[in-house]
Amino acid sequence: MKKIILILSSLGFMACVAAQNSDASAAAKSTDNTSPNFSIGARVYSNVTPAQIDFINTHYDYVMTPVLDPQMRSSIQIPDLILYRSIQGTWEKFNHFDWEHINSLENMFLHNNEERILTIWNSWLMDPGDFVNPDSPDALDHWINYYAVTAAEQIYANDYDGLFIDSASHLLNQNAVSGIMPDDYNEGEWYQNRYDSLAFIKSYLPDKSVMFNGLHSSGGAEDSLANTDGGMWETFAFQPTTGDYLGIKNWFEAIDLIDRHHDEKSISLISKKPGLVEDIQARTFITASYLLVSHPNVILSMVDPQDNLLTSIYYFPEYTLDMGSPQGNFTITGQSYASRHFDNGLVIVNPHSDQTFSYSLDREYLQVIPVGGGLLQEDGTFDGKLSFERVSGEIELSPISGVILVNP
Repeated sequence: MKKIILILSSLGFMACVAAQNSDASAAAKSTDNTSPNFSIGARVYSNVTPAQIDFINTHYDYVMTPVLDPQMRSSIQIPDLILYRSIQGTWEKFNHFDWEHINSLENMFLHNNEERILTIWNSWLMDPGDFVNPDSPDALDHWINYYAVTAAEQIYANDYDGLFIDSASHLLNQNAVSGIMPDDYNEGEWYQNRYDSLAFIKSYLPDKSVMFNGLHSSGGAEDSLANTDGGMWETFAFQPTTGDYLGIKNWFEAIDLIDRHHDEKSISLISKKPGLVEDIQARTFITASYLLVSHPNVILSMVDPQDNLLTSIYYFPEYTLDMGSPQGNFTITGQSYASRHFDNGLVIVNPHSDQTFSYSLDREYLQVIPVGGGLLQEDGTFDGKLSFERVSGEIELSPISGVILVNP
């Protein structure tokens, strides 16, 4: 399994001397030169260019796409290619399913006063508990049966590597449906239906990777992971619309879950923040946090939601860092900062939103400072490099910050 995770930020340092710069080439690199510390991923749509495809094949480990197209499979050759399908809020415009079939079967939809429920994302709310014995004559008249059969047929027919089940969070948020909840909604039953439906869908894809979006929700993650091959934590550090930091509790829950499960499950860590491309401190915080739990099964993606997410592919120079092998797991010092040593350096993260700490370095290092990066251009290039500042002595760890240090 592959991994995707990203965490970045910048710190103020008390003792830094002469800076030196080193370009991270935007030209396509061979997979032999990719960083052993990062597994990165992207979401790709049908408008991707041949040059971007070439870059993706040499730089990414994981590609998620809603596009069902044999040409996509033949083009994306090196990364895992995962088919995106929503289970709860389902969009007619994507033509993922046979809507004549669905529209003829009202029992597939959740109802309130015998009306379909539209989510705030303009998608129909579907029933996660609507499935029956597969041998039943009307099995495909029920939503989860139809979802499992249809998604499995699409994946095997087009030789995709797995399925990403979106909208698989465990609790139905009233805000997501403008307060129009399903009839007789019961939170406990909704949770259990989620677990059961994920296990049911996985049974149709025994030799494929099945991941779900829902690790960010309160509760339910452990049971859902037990029934699948992995999951996505989509709101790891920052609120995607406001950019507000979500707090140390949310940060630690994500890091702890990844640390406990990355040996046997794929965990996709996503960080969305408006203005992320220019926000070097946030990027360094995300990257450093990711490196605390860096593992082949941990996938990282950083996204700036201000751009058009239907056309945007991101690549950052941080992804090229080679820290060498980790020297054990990360450690947390008291109630302050977290750190992890590598053969080629050290990462330190302060996840507190209102406290500053000091850290005494045992020798001189080069502090990594990313410059540029962001959107992958249509010609398969990006504008990004890494710069380095020499640091020694005592450094300051400001709130919501991370520092990445490499050996001189």
